[in-house]
Amino acid sequence: MKRPLTPHLRKGVALAVGLALTGACSAVAHRAPAAARTGDAPPAAGRHAATLWRADPARGTGDFEGTETKPGTVRVVDDPAGRHGKSFELHTSGEKVDGPTRVRVETRGHRTGAGPLRFSREGDVYYIGWRSMWGPLPTKKGDWVVLWQLKDYGSGAATPPLSLRARGDGTVDLEYCDPEMRTTRLWHTPLTLHAWHDFVVGIKVSKDPARGWVRLWHDGTAQQLPGGTEQYPAATLRGDWVTDKWGVYRSDGVQGAATAWLNSPAIGRSYRDAAPAG
Repeated sequence: MKRPLTPHLRKGVALAVGLALTGACSAVAHRAPAAARTGDAPPAAGRHAATLWRADPARGTGDFEGTETKPGTVRVVDDPAGRHGKSFELHTSGEKVDGPTRVRVETRGHRTGAGPLRFSREGDVYYIGWRSMWGPLPTKKGDWVVLWQLKDYGSGAATPPLSLRARGDGTVDLEYCDPEMRTTRLWHTPLTLHAWHDFVVGIKVSKDPARGWVRLWHDGTAQQLPGGTEQYPAATLRGDWVTDKWGVYRSDGVQGAATAWLNSPAIGRSYRDAAPAG
């Protein structure tokens, strides 16, 4: 027959169990952020970090660090296709504000309660997701229109490491510019107007092309990049930090009004954190 525990023994057992549980929870809490920060691939279902940033149309443009309208407007409207609810409309008349300034209407960066979210630390992994629709979008062969870019800032800034560009040849492509200013077309697809398309770009932050990398999903499907793999080695950090810009930015040879529609922009530590819903 088991002897009943005395009050003193019951207190000791409860304390030991409590300490064991506290230690286990502390260990999990300590490990989780490190795993999320350095993981190179989307984690299994149900095991992913929280979304780091998401632009809520209910706050207007307040979730972006800024907007650049030269000339243009950025506003929240109903999805003209009637599918995805409130969306951001970035529109430019296309009339140059002056000779040296290229036409652009873009969002810039990400504002959070803790300050701007910028990609600057070697080895960090981020997934940037969004849904885009374009139209009207004048293009011209031999000229370019940038629709999304990973832009560099600070000392040593030169040109964006990554740009999604319409080329005037009926395609849109993802271009990588390395530290020596050499460009590589990582991927391309036909440019379609007045239709939504989903994008997720994964990056590992590094100034070293042997350590950083790029991944791309288009309409929910991982894309093959040069070399036949889904992960391309790339120096994704230039200057002091890089951040995202969505909208329309174009060379001087392109004329006319243009509109870029943006829905569900988000940043996370995994593909699932950033991919547009649905």
